[in-house]
Amino acid sequence: MQSHISHKATSIFRTLSTSLANSAGVVSEQRTAAKRSSPTKHILLMTATITPQNARNLARTDPVARLQDYNEALDFYLGLIDRPLHGIVFVENSDSDVTTLRQLVASRGLSGRVEFLCNYGVHLYSEKGRAHGEFKLLDYAMTASTMVIEAGVNHVVWKITGRYTVKNLASMIASAPRDFDAYVDMKDHPRRWMDMRLMAWTSTGYDRIFRGVADDLDSKTHEMHMRDYLPKRAQGARLVPRFSKEPFIDGVRGWDNNNYSKGSELLKCYVRSAGRVLAPWYWM
Repeated sequence: MQSHISHKATSIFRTLSTSLANSAGVVSEQRTAAKRSSPTKHILLMTATITPQNARNLARTDPVARLQDYNEALDFYLGLIDRPLHGIVFVENSDSDVTTLRQLVASRGLSGRVEFLCNYGVHLYSEKGRAHGEFKLLDYAMTASTMVIEAGVNHVVWKITGRYTVKNLASMIASAPRDFDAYVDMKDHPRRWMDMRLMAWTSTGYDRIFRGVADDLDSKTHEMHMRDYLPKRAQGARLVPRFSKEPFIDGVRGWDNNNYSKGSELLKCYVRSAGRVLAPWYWM
């Protein structure tokens, strides 16, 4: 009799355990499906230095001109909110006045969709180069941004040097590969370098690939060194090293005051765009 009861209890326990395991599996599958089906939130992170100090190889140093550059770029990107941007994070590291930028956002009724990380002190690191200072800025932004944190796991951050406008950003986002940790654009011709004007990553990808780069490289944090250094640092992560489309950038280049969208610079852009289609193996 006791043996029969014990056998029956064991049978009930096994049935209950199987049921619970199946239920847990269903819940896990539902969560995974929900993550896959939920739309990706695309956040634009605009980096800014309105008042540079002792910056090497920098011709565009006038704070008034630079602020106007940021104003024009921000005005353009506000038009991409919900088409396809979830929001914008504007982060500035020279402790400059951004009142006019805040007023621009408010005038468009988008204050809830733009986060300003500004006036937290001067953090320029000018003696170590602009790229070093920008990565220090990014480390701060990716830790401090409420928008990035609240976006959850299913989001991508698109970083742009804030004075520049990527005219085809919407199509750049639409054509991006799925399931990357970081998405960058590397060049081999006429020289080896990595374009750091526009980059994209997930929060996990940033922590794995980019966080602490400035501290590790110090003054070697620049476009040429990053071309060979970053793939080594990203081993084991999903680094996509080449854009599928050419970003059409408008804006005045900092080191010589030439405009990316005029004259020979625009011609180069069209040549590189054609090259991505006709000779995708030739990274220029």
